Amino acid sequence: MIDMRLREVYRYLGYRKITPTPEIDARIQQCIARMQAAATPRAISRRFPVRTEAPDRVEIAGLTIRSRDLYRNLSGCDDAYMFAATIGVGIDLLIKRGEVASMTDSIIYQAAGAEMIESYADREVATLRAQEAERGYQLRPRYSPGYGDLPLALQTDFARILDMQKWCGITLTDALLMVPSKSITAFIGCTRQPKTAPDAAYLAQEVNPLKLSADSTASSCATSVEANTSVPDTLTARSTHDCRQCTKTDCLYRDC
Repeated sequence: MIDMRLREVYRYLGYRKITPTPEIDARIQQCIARMQAAATPRAISRRFPVRTEAPDRVEIAGLTIRSRDLYRNLSGCDDAYMFAATIGVGIDLLIKRGEVASMTDSIIYQAAGAEMIESYADREVATLRAQEAERGYQLRPRYSPGYGDLPLALQTDFARILDMQKWCGITLTDALLMVPSKSITAFIGCTRQPKTAPDAAYLAQEVNPLKLSADSTASSCATSVEANTSVPDTLTARSTHDCRQCTKTDCLYRDC
């Protein structure tokens, strides 16, 4: 059983300032019950020493990665995890069946699946956090390929280094999307530095890839690679993006 935040399912479905009708709410609960029965969650993680060099160089697991956003996330870390998790192909089958029998159910499965994989990944990371606390370390927030300037092509390195197909049943399409679709890969830094803010606030303030230059005309919100979805919003140009003004429903910084 994977604990799920119903308010997050509502949010993924677009219920922001209103609540679903009793009929829709009952249908959501029915879909979630089917998903709980169909889910086959699995996760894998490996910890590696990490070296960072300003402004954008990160070395980990034999990789040299050029990314300002990942550098900011892992700066000050001694080690970092490469992490992968999935809730299994059963959820994809429910989505496909819903597309034939009931698009309403299919949409609910998509939304609830996004929340289910997030909740499962959070649970697994909580276990890692407890282990690291015994070493005197704290964990930085998960940061996934495809966010900000972190290349999506790193998915192939995750697949190889973690042997994701063997341990989690995760494969990649030619477009580097994960199968099962409700899957996550991420870097998670380990640092002795004290935590100064909740994860979402830290990401928005320190690692925000949506900072715009003064002469920018527009930008798009980061998309959720973890849920393999993309619903871009165009933003009015400003020197720094304010996450609180964003209406995106599947953004990494959604809790801000």
